[in-house]
Order: sequence, then C-alpha cells, then structure tokens
Amino acid sequence: MTKIEVGPVVADDFETWLNSRHKWLQTAARMIIDLKRQLNQDEVKSLARLCMLEAKDEADPGFLTVIPGTLSQVANRPLLRIEEILDVHGLNAIKAGANLPFGKSNLSVIYGQNGTGKSGFARLLKEICGSRSKDEIRSNVFDPTPTPCRAHFKVSIDGKPADVHWDVPSGPHKALRHAQVFDSKAAQQYMTRTEACYEPSRMKFVSALIVTADAVSAELSREKALLSKALPAIPETLGHTAEAKWLQGLKSATTTASIDKECLYTDLLDRERIEKEALLAEKDIAGRLLSINKEKTALKSIETAMSTLQQGLNDATAGTLEPLKNAAVKARNSSEEAAAAIFGKAELDGVGSATWQDMWEHARAYSNGTAYTESQFPNIAADSRCVLCHQSLDEDAKVRLSGFEKFVTDGLETAAKKAEKSFTDQKNLLPTLPGQADWIVHMSTLGFEEADAITWLGMLKARRDQIVLGSPIGTLPAFDWKGISEAVTTKSADLIAEEGSLSSLLKDEHRQAMHDRVQHLQAKQWLSQNKTSISAERTRLVAVAAIDKASRSAATNALTTKKNDLAKTELDAGYQARFIEELKLLGGHRIPIAPLSKSGGKGKITFGLNLVGAHGTHGLEYILSEGETRIAALAAFLADTTGSNQLAPFIFDDPISSLDQDFEEKVVERLVSLSQTRQVIIFTHRLSLVAQVEAVTKKWEQTPGMPSIKPTLTSLQRMAKTAGIVATASARDLRPESAVRGLIDNTITRLKKHQEKAEVEAYESLAKSACSDFRIIVEKTIEYILLADVVGRFRRAINTQGKLHKVAKITNDDCVFIDDLMTRYSVYEHAQSEEMPSSALELDVFDADVTALQKWIAEFGSRAS
Repeated sequence: MTKIEVGPVVADDFETWLNSRHKWLQTAARMIIDLKRQLNQDEVKSLARLCMLEAKDEADPGFLTVIPGTLSQVANRPLLRIEEILDVHGLNAIKAGANLPFGKSNLSVIYGQNGTGKSGFARLLKEICGSRSKDEIRSNVFDPTPTPCRAHFKVSIDGKPADVHWDVPSGPHKALRHAQVFDSKAAQQYMTRTEACYEPSRMKFVSALIVTADAVSAELSREKALLSKALPAIPETLGHTAEAKWLQGLKSATTTASIDKECLYTDLLDRERIEKEALLAEKDIAGRLLSINKEKTALKSIETAMSTLQQGLNDATAGTLEPLKNAAVKARNSSEEAAAAIFGKAELDGVGSATWQDMWEHARAYSNGTAYTESQFPNIAADSRCVLCHQSLDEDAKVRLSGFEKFVTDGLETAAKKAEKSFTDQKNLLPTLPGQADWIVHMSTLGFEEADAITWLGMLKARRDQIVLGSPIGTLPAFDWKGISEAVTTKSADLIAEEGSLSSLLKDEHRQAMHDRVQHLQAKQWLSQNKTSISAERTRLVAVAAIDKASRSAATNALTTKKNDLAKTELDAGYQARFIEELKLLGGHRIPIAPLSKSGGKGKITFGLNLVGAHGTHGLEYILSEGETRIAALAAFLADTTGSNQLAPFIFDDPISSLDQDFEEKVVERLVSLSQTRQVIIFTHRLSLVAQVEAVTKKWEQTPGMPSIKPTLTSLQRMAKTAGIVATASARDLRPESAVRGLIDNTITRLKKHQEKAEVEAYESLAKSACSDFRIIVEKTIEYILLADVVGRFRRAINTQGKLHKVAKITNDDCVFIDDLMTRYSVYEHAQSEEMPSSALELDVFDADVTALQKWIAEFGSRAS
C-alpha cells in the first residue's frame, strides 16, 4: 500500500484565534469537532474539571488542541428533498389519507383554484419546517369528530430515502428545519425587522462554544454552591473589635501564620480577662444599654395598646352606640306592633314570618304575571279569587289580604333590620381586650402587681360589655386610666435617664479603656476557640477563589466579541450585497430601498429595510405599492436564506401576489434559477405563473448552455367540501390530441355505462365535468392547433419561428366549426350555477362533437404541415 505524503496544513486566522484561547476551551472546540454535536452534561463536567486545573496552573493529559485545517474546510451540506407527503389526516378540509407528490424534478408547481387545499399543504410544510411565519393547524371544523393533524413525509438526504412520521406535538423536525418558506406572513415579517434565520458555519461554531462555556460556568457555579460557609458568627457585642475586623477580612490569601498569630490565646491572657471582667461586673454598661433599647421598644408597644383601649372605650364612643341601639329597638317595636295589629287575628300561626313572606312574594309574582295581569296585587275586586287556593274572596278575606299587603309594603320590617345592622356594625368597631396573660405582662412591665392587673382587666371587660349593650353613659362602670398613663410616662422617663447615665459613664477614660481591653481579650478567646473553623473557612475560600478564577475563564465576552466580528464580516456585509443582487434579479433595482442591519448582542443580527433619499421617517407600507413591497420582501427573504450553504428546499406560497407582468416574469426566472441547486416548491392559483414557469423552462431548454429543467406540475381539485384531491390527468395539462383521445377512450365509455344502468346522479356529475373539460380542450385547440402556439394566454412572448405559416391555413369553415363548439359548451366552464342547462346531456351529440374535433385536429394538422 503506497503511503501518500501530505504537506503541512497551515491554520487560518480563525484557527489561530481559537488556539490562543484557554486550554480547556480549545479542548471543548476539539470535542465538538470530533463528536459533531453539542456536548452532554458528563462532557461538560469533564471540561469544568479541566477548567479548574488550568486555573491552578496544573497540567493534565486531557487537554486537547484543534488540528490546523479542521475548520478551514467548508462542511459539505447534504442535499435535502421532500419527495412526497402521504397519509395526511386532520388538515383543514383536505381529505383523510391525502397524498401530494412533488415529482423527480427540482421544480414543483402545485396549482389549484381557491379552496382546493394549497394553503393547507403549505401550513403543514411550515409547521414541520419550523417556519417563523407558521400558522396554527386546525382540523376540519365541519367534522363532528375531528382528527389531530398527522402526516407521513418521504424525504431524501443526499439521495438516500428516509421516512418522517409527524404529528403536531412532535414540533418542527430537525431534518427539515433548514427548509425555508415564503408567503404573505413571511413577507410582512421581512418588511419589518427580523433576525437572520441562519448562521455561517464559523458563527455557528462560536455559538456552540458560547453554549458550552455557559454550561461550564453553570457547572462551576453548582460546585461553588456546594462549598457552603460553616464559620460561626462572632458575638454582636464584639463586632467592633480589631479581631472581628480581621475575621471579616479573612480571604484565600490569608496565611496560616496569620491565623496562628490572631488565634493565639495564652493562660496569662485568660487570667487578665477574668480579673478585669470582675472589676466591670458591677455595671455591664454595654449589655445594659442593649437591654434598655429592648425595654423602650416594648414600652412603646404597651403605650400604643393602652391608647387604643382608652380611645375605643371612652364615653364618646359609648355615646355613639346608645342612640343607634335606641333607634334599633324603636324600629323593631314598630315592626312588631304592626305585625301584631295585622296578624293578631290570623287563624294560623307564623303569618308574617320569613317563610310566610316568601310565599306572599311568589303569590304576587303569579298574580301580576299570570292570573291578574291588569289588576294591582292583591286583586280584591268583585268576582276575584284567591291566587293560592282559587276560592272566591269574601269581605273578611279581602280585608285580610289588604292588611297583609300593607304590612309587607310599609317597610317597617326593613327599617328595623337596617337599624339593627347599623348598631351591630358600630359595635364591631370596638377594640378587643388583650388576653389575661398578655395584660398581666403589660402591667408587670409598668410595675403593677398581678392581682391589681386582673382586677383592672375585669373592670375594663365590664365597661366594654355595657358599651356593647348600648347602655347610657351614666350607667357605665368607670375606669381610671390615670395610674396606668402615669406609670407609662414614669417608666419611659426612667429608661431615658438610665440610658443617659450609662452613656455618660462610658466616656470615663479609665473605665472605657478597661472595657475595651476586656472585649479585646474576649474576642481573642473566641478566635482561639474557633480556630479550627477559621482554618476550614480559609480552605473553603481558597477553593472558591480557584472556582472564581476558572469561572472568569469561562466568561463568554471574548467569544461574543468574536461572533459579533464574524457577524459583521460574514453575515451583515454578505446580506447587504446579496439583497442588492436579489433586488436586481427580481427587477426591483429602481425601488428606493436599502438594507439596514442592527446588532442584537451575542452575534445576533437583525435586518430591516430603509427608504433611500426620503426626508423624515416614513413606514415602507405607506410609500411603496403592494407589488413593490412584495418584491422587496422577497429580495430580503432570498438575501437572508441564500447566504447559508444549506441545500434544503425553498417553499413559496403564492409568490407573485400583487405583481405586474414584468415583476412576475422576473420572479419566475429567479425561482427557476434557484431550482438548479435545490428543490423549489411553488403553490399557486394563478395560471399565469404556471404558464410563465413553462415558458422560462422551455426557453432555457432551447438555449445552448442553459440547464434543462422540467417542472413537475400538479393540479389540486375540490369535490363538495373535500379538498386536496390530486387530479390524475387534467385537461389543462394535456395537449389537445391526448385530451380528446382521453375523452373518447375513458370518459364517454364511462358515460355510456352510467346511461345503460340508469345511474342518473353519477351520469349527470360526470357529464358536467366532461363538458367542462371539453370546453377547455377547445380553448387549448385554438391556442396550440389553430393558432399554432404563436400566441398564448398568460405569456408575453410571441413564437413565430416555424409556426406562423400554419396560421395561413385557417379557413372560414375552421372558424365556424370552432366557434360553434365554443358557443355551445361555454356554459359548462364560465356560466353561473343558475345558468346551467336544465336538461341532461345528450350523449350522442356530445360523442359526435368530440369525434368531430378529433377528426378536425387530424385534418388541420395534415393541412398545416
């Protein structure tokens, strides 16, 4: 086996930059290149370990480097094709199990009138490709048992077939994520500001490194979180000492010698501490000052509670309840008196009760709504009857009913309830007495005995109970707050005075110096007792510092800067040049617009369009026409998506909407040229686009040096409420000779069988379709036979070479013959439904007409040749 010598590969600028990164990041780059995927969690943990070792300047055999030339070679992108969509279910009105083949050509045109299912198939493709302009897919809304959308895609990757079984929960499929879709929604997005839909390979590689660096940083953060601090806090009273400040400044750089020195506490120092603490034992000034602050806070709380009780249970508050209670009692008495006067002689108990009043209201509703709609309730006129028992009313009954109604409508009961509610609401505003235990604690703080506290609480409770009853002010038990208020004032003054005295005492230089020395010794003692914890904390800080250093090397700033630089050189500049070129190819070079880009951070670039030479700020939608807007959006779409070296399909849904003839031709030429390198799928309802595609591809076929592209044309049809039906052989797609032969061999034979079996419905349906097809065949006969394809509908070019002499062979009889067929069969193709013939098709006449056209085509062909 011969060994081939290979020359050394020189690293390019990007690889040189990459090899200047941290060693662990070079290792990450090498792993991504070798594995051809993003790294998993275990691999990220391995990188985090290497990152830590590098931060400690330690070597490891796990460090790798990027081999020169690895990234300089452009990655080969697979050629992706969508061969066919199969077994479609739950997609709008498209029939269950529908198929849509795209043929072997790189250029597929799916034609159909409105409502035939084109948009449904386009929505399906947008969903599986993950288009930014995708729509929500809905099943057939007219189906009582709708089916969730699903479909089977046959695709090929570099010629190798693959199957994709898809449903809505699956989301966009990774194999088709690079396919790009352009429709009206995408056009609107490209006319605003949109983020680039692809990244050049180097940018994508840096993006992968950013993701990896973020993952390593997160892993280091998790490791750092496990290093929890276990050092106890130094006592608060020692927080101002020099020892406490040294402890606060503990860091990874602190030496063990420094710890030994600060934590040294000898027996001599301990004896000194004990002696000086004894001298200061008579007055622990600092501790007492802390206690005074706590007592002042508690006293303020007691003062607030006493003030609330005093204000809430005073005579003024009681004075508001007494009239409310009297009003409630008076209203209640009035109501009861009225009830007694009205119902005192009632023969049954409970009259006037709540249950009785409900019955009375229902009787009123029945009388006013049904029984006596014209009379006031209760109806006590002559010949009236009771609405409950339907008996005739005597005079006593009439008087009783009138009394009942007076009681209900006078409102005495309502007034009584309202007055009682006002009284209750005011009582609810009274303050709540504290529990006995809390009250005793409050009084004890003020210096009172427990027995006195319990007695006073009982007096307060008795007073509150009387206030709740609405008793007159003169009858309320008195409560003297003077003693409690004076105790609060005295206690507060005593605390303030003591605090001032102790603070003054602290200013005594000798005592203060002794106190400071004791606290210094106490802090030394605490450090000595916690030396083990301090050493452990220093070890933890060393580990944290190492992680922090490693984390800084995992920061993405340099990677982001590099990606931004690449975005400017490879993405931004490339996009602008491609946009100008695409606009020119689409015939829009005179449109006054230019691309506008903006960095979004971390290498994100957004693109927009801007008016050139305009004064002021104006929205494009207010300046450009619909056609110009469409061309600009299409140019922006192609400039964005063709910058990638992906070979995935382009999908266009009605790309020539709002365009004139010139723009249509340019767009079709561009779409055909795109199909040279990748699959192009076009959905349209415009016959002009179909004709333009056929004209462009035919022109290329006849031009030396131009590629031969034979488009696949597929027609979609709709039958009743079912769409998405692929036409097997459409009269629009066949040459007149073949189409006529198909009518004779197939359609007329089937019509004769339906006629023989008296299958009226099937006969009429097929007859209508056959006549419509025949009319289309006659039209195409005029274009391709009579006029020899010199001129054609939806086609600007006029073809005269080798054809014009055939037109000279037309006779008046030819014109009369064709005109007669056009006249008699035009009703089947262009008339409204109410203009259709009411009588069934005469098969003999139809058969004769079709046969006559076949003979005429043959005869004229021989005559014109």
